[in-house]
Amino acid sequence: MSLNPVITSAASLQRLDGVAGVLLFKGRNTIHRQMPFSETRADNLREIVSQMLEGYRQVRRKIHQIYLEFDGGVLLAVLHEEVVMLFFLTSRADPDLAASAASVMLNDHAPLLRAASSEPQPAAQGPEDGIEELVVTSPRALAQITEKAETTVNQWGAVRKCVEGVLGKVMGRAQASNLIQRTIDEAKIADPYRLSATEVRKLAVSVIEHVPNTSKRRQLLVELDASMEHLKN
Repeated sequence: MSLNPVITSAASLQRLDGVAGVLLFKGRNTIHRQMPFSETRADNLREIVSQMLEGYRQVRRKIHQIYLEFDGGVLLAVLHEEVVMLFFLTSRADPDLAASAASVMLNDHAPLLRAASSEPQPAAQGPEDGIEELVVTSPRALAQITEKAETTVNQWGAVRKCVEGVLGKVMGRAQASNLIQRTIDEAKIADPYRLSATEVRKLAVSVIEHVPNTSKRRQLLVELDASMEHLKN
């Protein structure tokens, strides 16, 4: 079974703005690794993240994403069943966009990833003459994959910031984030970045409609319309 389609898709995610490295793994099997440091450090990072996830599993907590912010950057882990897509992000990156692109990739390749081994796989043997063969992915194929990914991503990231800004007038940032996620879960939306423009707006409004005070809710809806006006252009 070849994981080349998965590897190609994972490699294309590094072209997103602000992504300094990607690491795709399942258990102890590193499927794709392209990090700005040594393989040994990347393997250590994989083990640490795996231990963290095992701790969550032991207390029966289902985790979809992990966001860790450090002075030197951000580690973002997107989980799908046993597979983890790990990003190393700089300050220029949009974490929501990276997470959405990873979710799309993991869902699209779910059958292949489900069948993949969770144990380390032997490295491919080079030719007998000792010259290592370099396999270069077709630039055209990579461009097509990136173009496909871009067409599935809407303005939800910008809309979410508008919603958070409006909700900030009546609640804290953490409460606003939890309310947005709860609304997404209640609507059974797998990936808000794949919604149409109309559906994105409907989602934004439905979040504000959770505000219990009627007068505040009406005022917030007016402010939401005003803050989202520039997104129409």
